[in-house]
Amino acid sequence: MVFFCVELNHDLPTPLYQQVYDIWKRKIETGELKPGDRIPTERELCELHGVSQITVRQAIQMLVQEGLVIRRPRTGTRVAQRKFSQQLVRLTSFSEDMRSRGLIPGGRVVFAAEEKADVATARRLKLDENASIVKIERVRVAEDEPMAIETFRMSADLCPGIVNENIEDKSLYELLRIRYRIDPVWAQQSFEASSCKTKEAELLGIRRGAPVLRVERIAYDSSETPIEYTTSVYRGDRYKLHVYMNTR
Repeated sequence: MVFFCVELNHDLPTPLYQQVYDIWKRKIETGELKPGDRIPTERELCELHGVSQITVRQAIQMLVQEGLVIRRPRTGTRVAQRKFSQQLVRLTSFSEDMRSRGLIPGGRVVFAAEEKADVATARRLKLDENASIVKIERVRVAEDEPMAIETFRMSADLCPGIVNENIEDKSLYELLRIRYRIDPVWAQQSFEASSCKTKEAELLGIRRGAPVLRVERIAYDSSETPIEYTTSVYRGDRYKLHVYMNTR
């Protein structure tokens, strides 16, 4: 790819490193540069913009910190894969979330069966210990790329036969609403930064120890009864969260 010299405005109050950062951020966000494309070397950037190496390093560091580029010793600086963001405003499934972005959701079932609830699951769903639950573990996919591992648990009395449904790439929330007349109305979620375990790395196609985001969700129906307990592991390099808050 050929890059043309872009003169910076030395009369602006905006620092030069910020101007360099803005130029390359815009190239990435507009799609002029695609994921995997190489960013010019520090020396090339100095020549392109007529600035010092210190200025260029500051700009690149800002791009790295924002997750727009990745620096690697042998391959240089390249545009990072786009991260998918989840807005914590309303209760949605993975499938609904991906479709809202114009992406094609999919999945692969790793495990689906009825089993006895362990202590942690029974406590969260307010069930008797050893009560029968449905457990479904899936690798969730967007545009054919693994994004998350999702483990869903629900009382077997609420959704008989669900493990026999075609759930490879379906939204469980949609299935619950249509087939079982179950409608989760609100949920509480917790988030924890963590590192990827061996089995998780194999399922997600990333290296063991890579950063991941662990999410625990308990969903409730309109009578405040906990009906779903789901734990998910999201790839840290492809996912980020947006939280909206106000003062009232």
